[in-house]
Amino acid sequence: MRTAFALLCGVAAAAISTQAQAQSDQAETAQPGDAGNASGDIIVTAARHSQSLQKVSATVDVLGGEDLAARATVSMAQALAATPGVNTTTQPGGSAINIRGLGADTPTGTTQGSVALEFDGVYNIIALGTTTGLFDVSRIEVLKGPQGTRYGPNAEGGVVNVITNDPVLGDWSGRGSVTVGNYALKRVELAQNIPLGDKLALRVSGAAVDRNSYFKPAASDSVAQSLRAKLLAQPTDDLTVKLTYQVDHIGGTGQGSEAGYPIIISKVAPYSGDSINDSGNPWHKGDLCGTDSSGNTVCPSDNKSDVTSQTFSGSVSYNVTDAVVLDVTGSYMKITGSDYSCTDSGPPWATSGTTTCGHVYSYAPFNQYSAEARLHSDASSKVQWNLGYYYWDYRQTKWDDAFQSVDGKLGGTQNGTRTNALFGEVTYPLTDRLRVIGGARYSWDRRMLKPAGVSTVYTANLSHFDYRVGEEYDIAPNMMQYFTASSGYRPGGITYDGSSGTASVFKSEVTRAYEFGLKNRFFDNRLTLNLSAFYYDQSNYQDIDSYAGYDVTLTSASSAGAVGDTYTCQNGGNQPAECSLPTFNIKNAYNIGLEWQARYLVTDNDVLGFNGTLMKARFNKKQGACATVAAPTATGCWIGYNDQGTGDLLFYNLAGTSQPHSPTFSMAVSYEHTFRFASGASLAIGGDAFHSSGYWVHPVHDAAGYGYQPAYWQENLNARFTTANERISVAAFVKNLSNYAVKQSTLPATTIGDPRTYGVTLGFNW
Repeated sequence: MRTAFALLCGVAAAAISTQAQAQSDQAETAQPGDAGNASGDIIVTAARHSQSLQKVSATVDVLGGEDLAARATVSMAQALAATPGVNTTTQPGGSAINIRGLGADTPTGTTQGSVALEFDGVYNIIALGTTTGLFDVSRIEVLKGPQGTRYGPNAEGGVVNVITNDPVLGDWSGRGSVTVGNYALKRVELAQNIPLGDKLALRVSGAAVDRNSYFKPAASDSVAQSLRAKLLAQPTDDLTVKLTYQVDHIGGTGQGSEAGYPIIISKVAPYSGDSINDSGNPWHKGDLCGTDSSGNTVCPSDNKSDVTSQTFSGSVSYNVTDAVVLDVTGSYMKITGSDYSCTDSGPPWATSGTTTCGHVYSYAPFNQYSAEARLHSDASSKVQWNLGYYYWDYRQTKWDDAFQSVDGKLGGTQNGTRTNALFGEVTYPLTDRLRVIGGARYSWDRRMLKPAGVSTVYTANLSHFDYRVGEEYDIAPNMMQYFTASSGYRPGGITYDGSSGTASVFKSEVTRAYEFGLKNRFFDNRLTLNLSAFYYDQSNYQDIDSYAGYDVTLTSASSAGAVGDTYTCQNGGNQPAECSLPTFNIKNAYNIGLEWQARYLVTDNDVLGFNGTLMKARFNKKQGACATVAAPTATGCWIGYNDQGTGDLLFYNLAGTSQPHSPTFSMAVSYEHTFRFASGASLAIGGDAFHSSGYWVHPVHDAAGYGYQPAYWQENLNARFTTANERISVAAFVKNLSNYAVKQSTLPATTIGDPRTYGVTLGFNW
């Protein structure tokens, strides 16, 4: 029934992916020689220089800033929800992004992921700004596949680069929007460009969002505010200076918070397969309240966040000659504040029980520094090259006053990474049609870990070499073929065994990728059709055993550590090996797939889009032993996990199984029609339908299917009226029309995506 309804919505609403819709907004410019052609051409900086999207030798999705604002997009998960091959989970501190199966499922900042999330080209391990709303955004570029030689570590699976609007010299324009919707949603966004003479301009923008929690009986709001100031100075034609300051604040509760223990906030009871959608409203399930040690009732609304992030960044661009440019960038980010969190003392999947509350200090302190110096060619040069040095450093201390027996913040967990790298890449034309690509990057990483309550500081020194080689060939003026072989990595690190008091180093995760692609435009550029085939050879895939901080009792086994052993993890005391949280490497894996992006301008007023991904992502059958603790005695790659129904500690052999967040098939189909009135006003009406085949949200394929997300559809509708002078617009939207709950993560607790939301946005320009 649900599938039939979704199919009907998909046909009736018809749909275009957010990426395809973005091609009609401000990120679009007319292609030379195509004046009046509404299909246009998108200019991106995916390869670290400005060029047409159709000339980038990689699979790239582009999301337009105007559409994000009109739909009150307040998280990266919402922005990327209809992008095939991309799976996003809402996490404390932002979003964990998976591209073609590579990513991370842990809260941002706890580890470095496989997909780099960047703001204006600056990598942040924690991006609180993605939870306040993506405000004053020009576009978002989603690059799929390793980008190691261009964007460095943590770009093994790809890059998501949020590009915000820069100041404009001599311009007094501004824009704003107000959104209201269900769950008492209220969102405001403003931006003003201020000229300060002929050589100087300032752009000030900000956003604030306030809504009720999606989960009941939680009564508290999810609240966030952001402010950004950008200063542009261009004293000469050859010199450009940009300075940026941004502050983001997160408060309240709900999925927008950074709670160190987010389980109570956004969890539901364990559900097998799709039963979560067959038993009423999963966002309003049961009594999530518990009882504290004094007998007082404690509910999810008692979870509160008060976290502030401040980011300072600057860049200098200088034309050394007409063909050589020097870019120098630097940034500093500081996060302060704490959360007040309540969590059950029983198994972490429980929805009620004795509850303990206390402050969680995840940023006590948190500091991140980055810098890059890059010499590169001018964007108009036939030979495109860049050569540079990169530096990144972050330090974080975490502690709490209720869940750890430590002596204040000095006893908290401290971790950090320092990275230095040299890189270079060149695209050289052999003929008017054929270009060859060569690039390399060498990185040095120093990892640091001081576990809570331990005086020893453990360090690990790692290094890695990345490469990119390939070719681009112009088959015709509007047809390009490319092939690339590239690599990327996710730095290794240190894991600590609390029972033995020893630390061990896990290896860097590495992906070697091969991609063949075709980028085409047909029928006077009315049809854009891009195709790509890819193969990933992965080694040392990083994973974390999925049980946390509990003592272990052997409840049924012939001998400890044997296949079939059953353990029960209980709260309190030390952490023996069977119940620690080890990060370990899965020796080898692969991913093979096909991807397509199609956009057809049926008439000057009708646009149809159809994007999709087919892939097979597996851990190899031959693995050997790879679990770091409590591994069964039989050969195999075993991972420990808590059964969500009973709490027993079980083990699962990963050899030959599918990777998490890797649906075999996903697609987005969409349609938009624009009514144009004699007055010059317009009304655009459309929608999109996204479909995914079933997949696992965790490496463990548990027998009960708690970690399995069955095949599903989600549909979105939107309409936008714009006046003739484009000064005023009114947009209406419905997201997740069928109110379908998508599992985002599980083990030890199930979290789900957003419910059906709808609203109206009033936009104005001046």
